[in-house]
Parts: sequence; C-alpha cells; structure tokens
Amino acid sequence: MKSVSTENFTSALSILTTAFRENPGVLWVVKKDHKIASRVSVLCKFCLAVAKEKGGAFITHDDKGVALLIKSWKKQTPWNWLLGYVRLGQYCIGWTRALKIIKRERYIQSKRPKTKHLYFWMLAVKDHTYGLDTIKEIRDFVFEYSAKEQLPIYAETTMKSTLNLYLRYGFEIYDTWETGEEGIIVYFIRRDWKRT
Repeated sequence: MKSVSTENFTSALSILTTAFRENPGVLWVVKKDHKIASRVSVLCKFCLAVAKEKGGAFITHDDKGVALLIKSWKKQTPWNWLLGYVRLGQYCIGWTRALKIIKRERYIQSKRPKTKHLYFWMLAVKDHTYGLDTIKEIRDFVFEYSAKEQLPIYAETTMKSTLNLYLRYGFEIYDTWETGEEGIIVYFIRRDWKRT
C-alpha cells in the first residue's frame, strides 16, 4: 500500500464515501435530511484528512482500497483540529446534535486502551467485484505494520458482515455496546501483533 497523497486524495475519498454511505454507524452520526449524501462525504473527508495528517491514510496499489490506520498517540495540529470540527458541525452533523455525537465518541474512545496501539479507523474497497485481492493487500499491509511496530490493532464496527471479516482474520471481540433508541450495536475488536 502507499500513503494517500494530494494526487490520489480524491480517489481515496470516493472509495470511502461509496463504502460508508449505507453504514449504520455513519448514518447515525450525520444529520438526516435531503443532503445526507453530501454529509457522508464531508464526514469521510474529515476522517481521511485527519488520518493523512497523522500519517495513517493508505490506499492500495490498484487505487481500489483504503485503510485508515493511525498510531494512537499521534495528534493533529490544534488549528486543523478546530477547523475540522467546525466543518463537521456545520456541514455534517448539525449543531443541535453535536453534544450527543461528542458524548458518543467519548464513550467509544473510553473503550480503547490507554497504552500505545494502532487504531484501524476505516477500511473500504471501491467495488466488491475487486474485493478479494484488494482486501488481501490491505490485510497483509495492516498485519505487517502491526508486527513491525509491535503494536496491537483496535477497531470498532457496526456492520455484522464487516465483523465477520475481522473475526476471520484473527480479531476478537472484547466488548459490545447497544447505542440505545437507534438499536445499533458497536462491536469493539482487537488483534494482537504476535498473532499469525
């Protein structure tokens, strides 16, 4: 895999937006109105920009898969952090839902360890017809990166099909959370770097 750059940023954003436009966790975050498609795109652009700044945005060699894999201790510059969240409030979440979203994110973050780890924020493939080779490239890269850094990988998913993929590749569920009235289940998963 290669790092997301200015040249392939638009391709990476398109892959993420397409993959996450029907994801229950993403749809819970964005404001539900006639602009929902653009709101999902704004959220994915935010995630991609944050991961890129932290050195954790990667795209496959065939430009058909994206992985956002961040070192847990990396921080954004304060200005980019503030600007990113203002854009999220204005163009994605809506100011009336901001507090609810912040509480949700804090709860999810509290489930992650305080020790250093890799956070697998997003995994997306352009088209499931290309899926297997692209997913294998992402899998191999992520596992080699984890072993090289000697750091476990932590992630969350709300999609049962994605959960099954993670479990097949050696992740384990360490916690779950049902979000309340939405009925969305968040699966907290991890994989040790020593695992083969």
